[in-house]
Amino acid sequence: MIADRIDAACKIAGVKLKTACTISGLNYGTLRSQMRNNREIPASSLARLSAGLRIPIQFFFEFPVEEQAAATSLNRWRAAELANTEHAACSRAGFNVTTDHILDWFHQEGGVLKNWEWFEDQIDLYEPIKPTDRIMHPIQIGKRSSTAERLMLAGNRDFYRIVGSFEEKIIARAMQSHRMLDEVPYLVTDEEIDVIIKAQRVRGGYRKVTMRVTDPRGEPVTAVFSKLTWLDTADNVREVDRVEA
Repeated sequence: MIADRIDAACKIAGVKLKTACTISGLNYGTLRSQMRNNREIPASSLARLSAGLRIPIQFFFEFPVEEQAAATSLNRWRAAELANTEHAACSRAGFNVTTDHILDWFHQEGGVLKNWEWFEDQIDLYEPIKPTDRIMHPIQIGKRSSTAERLMLAGNRDFYRIVGSFEEKIIARAMQSHRMLDEVPYLVTDEEIDVIIKAQRVRGGYRKVTMRVTDPRGEPVTAVFSKLTWLDTADNVREVDRVEA
């Protein structure tokens, strides 16, 4: 019975039912009455207990074997949603997203552009390179991405104006990493840049992750995340303190 499973879940979590209700945002009196009188316990209540006690939701049910896989998939989806919410809160609080975090996300989501809100403003999306392209075509430049911040971009129009003014070899190198995605799912490279933007010299190094991902419509998209590793603020190059790429 589900009531027995709830009791067992509380024992596993090391809390009493009243505490479990408080943690999960449930009314203790209502749940206790449902359990004692064998009344139906809403699935939404079980979902809250699952999240509050950090116990897989399928624990509360006795699924036939053929349904266990579906239940596991559902719980993984819920766990991903919870993790995504937590990551987003950390990012707003100044959480330092690194290339390792991005690669972990890429492998976890299988290259599908979902559960990415926690770093959405730090990544750039481009259309896949075509043989006739002479420059990358951005779909979205992240407001807090290294590209936007270091190249002082205010949007796609700025991208064409500023990046389009770079030497051909700089653009060609960037495009090559996009083309490599025809052979590999992602590419990690250490890059350097030395350009003049808005009468200012920008010289530095960064680690870049270039990935082939799929958007919600199933269309291929090139995603680029980069992290500054050093920056020249004067005539001499200095390493950026405590930067984890």
